[in-house]
Amino acid sequence: MPVPETDPGSTIRVEVLGPVRAWRGDVEIDLGAPRQRAVLAVLASNAGRAVSRTELIDSVWGEHPPASAEGSVHTYIAGLRRALEPDRTNRAPSQVLASAGSGYLLRLSEDQVDLTAFETHIAAMRQAGTDTQCALSHVESAISLWRGAPLSGIPGPFSELERTRLAELYLTAVEHRASLMLHTGRATDVVAELSRVVHEHPLREKLRGLLMSGLYRCGRQAEALEVYAETRRTLADELGVQPGPELRRLHARILANDPDLADRAPRPAAAPAAPLGGPVVPAQLPHDINTFTGRDTELALLRRHLDTTERGVLIAAIDGIAGIGKTALAVHFAHTIAGRFPDGQLYVNLRGFDPNQPPLSAIDALGQLLRGLGVEAHQVPSAAEEQASMYRSLIAGKRILVVLDNAASTDQLRSLLPGSQTCMVLVTSRNRLGGLVARDGAYRITLDVLSADESRELLVRSVGEERLTGCPDALATLADRCGHLPLALRIIAANLAARPHMTVNDLAEALCHEQDRLDVLSSPDDETTAVRAVFSWSYHALKPEAARTFRLLGLHPGPEIGTAAVAALSEAPLVATRRMLDGLSSCHLVEAIGRDRYRLHDLLRVYATERALTEEPPAERAAATGRLMSWYLHTSAAADRVLMPQNRPIPLEPVLEHCEPLAFEAYHHALAWLEQERVNLVAACLEAGRIGDHETGWKLPTALVYFLELRSYWEDWIATQQVAVAAARSLDVAEIEALALRSLGNAYWRRNRYDEAIGCFQEGLGITQRLGDQQGTATLLYDIGAASRLGDESLRHLRQALEIFSGLGDRRYEGMTLVKLARTHRNRGEVEQALEHLRQSLEIVHELGDRRCEAFGRSELARIHFDLGNYGETLSNARWACSVFRELGDRHGEACALHVCGTALQARGELPAARETYLAAAAIFAQLGDPRATEIAALLAA
Repeated sequence: MPVPETDPGSTIRVEVLGPVRAWRGDVEIDLGAPRQRAVLAVLASNAGRAVSRTELIDSVWGEHPPASAEGSVHTYIAGLRRALEPDRTNRAPSQVLASAGSGYLLRLSEDQVDLTAFETHIAAMRQAGTDTQCALSHVESAISLWRGAPLSGIPGPFSELERTRLAELYLTAVEHRASLMLHTGRATDVVAELSRVVHEHPLREKLRGLLMSGLYRCGRQAEALEVYAETRRTLADELGVQPGPELRRLHARILANDPDLADRAPRPAAAPAAPLGGPVVPAQLPHDINTFTGRDTELALLRRHLDTTERGVLIAAIDGIAGIGKTALAVHFAHTIAGRFPDGQLYVNLRGFDPNQPPLSAIDALGQLLRGLGVEAHQVPSAAEEQASMYRSLIAGKRILVVLDNAASTDQLRSLLPGSQTCMVLVTSRNRLGGLVARDGAYRITLDVLSADESRELLVRSVGEERLTGCPDALATLADRCGHLPLALRIIAANLAARPHMTVNDLAEALCHEQDRLDVLSSPDDETTAVRAVFSWSYHALKPEAARTFRLLGLHPGPEIGTAAVAALSEAPLVATRRMLDGLSSCHLVEAIGRDRYRLHDLLRVYATERALTEEPPAERAAATGRLMSWYLHTSAAADRVLMPQNRPIPLEPVLEHCEPLAFEAYHHALAWLEQERVNLVAACLEAGRIGDHETGWKLPTALVYFLELRSYWEDWIATQQVAVAAARSLDVAEIEALALRSLGNAYWRRNRYDEAIGCFQEGLGITQRLGDQQGTATLLYDIGAASRLGDESLRHLRQALEIFSGLGDRRYEGMTLVKLARTHRNRGEVEQALEHLRQSLEIVHELGDRRCEAFGRSELARIHFDLGNYGETLSNARWACSVFRELGDRHGEACALHVCGTALQARGELPAARETYLAAAAIFAQLGDPRATEIAALLAA
């Protein structure tokens, strides 16, 4: 029987309660630079929870990160993975530091991170109740985990804030331990420890009170009184205040020699509070759903909040988009903790988003709560302030759970919050309720859609395993088309359950067309649960301008959008647009996924499109789409001019009002924007083709050619140039058609579709020759010659191209053609001719300052030197080319140069370095879908 592999993370321990360190068994792991340690600190402090890249950037760099921050995060994550799992192969997924959506997840158990272990011990201490020894054992175990100032030496705003929070937790634990030690007669130990701690934290009154109690119980009354006198002086000098009432009462009891103060015996537990409002304890929670699925992380966070919060009323606010399962989670969690609130559980539906009734007023909600507490209707005061006072008085000191469901705003909630810290409040809302977090200290959890596994589990639990067997692909498609939204999945499950003869494939097919999707996701016997209806309640609560912005987002062809693009789409100033998007994000109609970056849930996007088609006149829709296309075109052209200033400018119409394209100061800024927007730009090209916007249909793909070729996005290059060719033919402009055919041919050639490439080149050449376009003719001759590579035919085309370029004075293409000639001569074994062509080419492109062309030439020179056995010259040239390609973002060029370096290192017998270089090349080739990745893998395996 094979022995199961050991979990690679099972022996790892991470420490943040002191310097950030990690251990594998007894061996310390080198965690690298401070910022890499900072990334680990953030992940360890959230172990078991996915942390987004945006959150990591904010935590490590704060509000003004450098442009390279996201790339640095990738680098740090890669470094941590190598450190934590040194035996993991490059291609294998990490078992310890896993990718999770747009972030990362540190998979360590609670005993493998000292902070999590500390919090677990503190929670166990609280749950020990009257078992003092058990509580003391847990708090001592918790404190023993500390090794100094937490997160010491770690930069960034997260560490600064977390250090403050952890220091507070530590001091609170010390206070708990001292109190328990006093309870068990260990006053001497309390005095010994707290004398030092009080000196370090002189303004903390509770510590001084515990020290005074310890001294008094040790028979050192005078010293106890002196501690109080010192406290008065310190508080007066530092803060200008007197000691608090609790410390003053303790001082008075010590002065009076209160005998109860010296009592070391544990006190009996207080009797349970009498039920409110007579013999009936309120139990108003709605029923729990027996098919409740997932949300393990959120449930754990809610439990931790319940177990670790020290002061004030416990408030947890659960928010998210309509249909995400907020009420289901709140009710499920409430049922799991109901036993910890023996004095009752209250529930009010605040009707914040109700299709038939307005939101519940504070006076009506308080009336419901008071009646639930047993107050007769005629005894309920008529004024809201008096109701709130009676409500807080009745539940003061009681263990009561209050669920406030479907809240519209913080103002609606504030008078419903208890005043007693023995209570807990669970709030659900489609809005973010920032005021409840900022002013009332609520702990906020924003729900995301279910994972693929959770979606499947929900369907299985709702319909039955036997109904869903044998169709895993259709089941996955079904969940995807529901957007993994719990409400949509439950409607699908209900439809399956009600139609025994319907299959999963049938439903997946019914959801195939987006325009029909919301019709399918409805329940015929309860229209209020239909996805469309639920979305509509949030939509109709918006102000007119916000509603217009939301529905116009349905016209955007891509999966996400930037603020400036929304401003163009909605014809609004940037500042107003940003404010509008913040509002839509607060009520979860859009999701903020980064700085000035938003997306809609798939089903919300379908709903937004419906609203746009229904409410916006055709002319308005066309104008909005035109502004968006214009913005993308102008900004893409600006980026292209920065990346490749030698390119011929694309003729553009004047910029439309409120359509302010971006400008780029540096190469890497332009490249980063194109990379971020690539999917949207490709979608915009395809949309231009679909709606017959032929001007955008050829101009936008043309503006993207250099970027898509540089970054090796071959399939996108093909798709956009097919639109360009069709647009040129619709416009009947032969010159544009030849340009598009040439670009399409190059894209085909890069994907090894050689016959289609040559066909495009030949067709384009026929057009340019017919037009008498020498420049176009030369470039197509160049392409045909480069594609041929071998034989007299290749040389003939390249020489013809070179002659025309020289006559036109096009030095750049002259230099590029010389490189292709050199490659052809090298393939024919004509080394001297190849070297002469390269010498001429490198002289030209170096003079022009065209570093990418020079890198191509140096790569070719490296190959020639390899053929000649000059491995040192090979490495020198290939490494120079590699560094330039990497700097410019040319992944294919970088991989090819690395491959040449690997062959030279192997030939020199430097096998470890060769292997490392080969692996780096193979990794890039694999990302690009280049077959050379497989060839390198076979070479290394041999």
